[in-house]
Amino acid sequence: MLNKNQEPVIYREVQRPRQVWLWVFIWGFTVFMWYSFIQQIIFGVPIGNQPAPDAVMVILWLVFGIVFPVGMLGFVKLITEVRRDGLYIRFVPFHVHYRSFMLKDLISYKSITYSPLKRFGGWGLRFNLEGETAYNMDGNQGIELKLRKNQTVVIGSRHPEELVKALDKVKAVK
Repeated sequence: MLNKNQEPVIYREVQRPRQVWLWVFIWGFTVFMWYSFIQQIIFGVPIGNQPAPDAVMVILWLVFGIVFPVGMLGFVKLITEVRRDGLYIRFVPFHVHYRSFMLKDLISYKSITYSPLKRFGGWGLRFNLEGETAYNMDGNQGIELKLRKNQTVVIGSRHPEELVKALDKVKAVK
């Protein structure tokens, strides 16, 4: 599925959320929304001391009982690709298009082990006070890119050594 202007993919990694606590939270919240919906809408038993109107309950159930869990667990993913001209990432559904890091803009890159909580405050698309950006799904491994304009980007990876080898391969060809 290449556009006529798109480079072929040398390396590709697709990551989905795997943290158990995230799954437990999402499923727990989803079960609660289904329970509330069934109690109040199907059985007519209001939830809480000041129950939401039925229309609001239906909207909450649709959003947090169906759309949110399906979206979070079904569609969220971090795609990392190495092509002949650079590194491309896409954090679905937050990025519509790939974000590119061209080889000509890379000063250096290396495999790292880091603490996403300490360095960035968690996982996802993150920024810290040092001006660094992180794209990470889970775990504590990835690659650190040093870019022109004094920028640092960390990209989480379950296979950082393979990612570095792929970058080395395309950089050697240039």
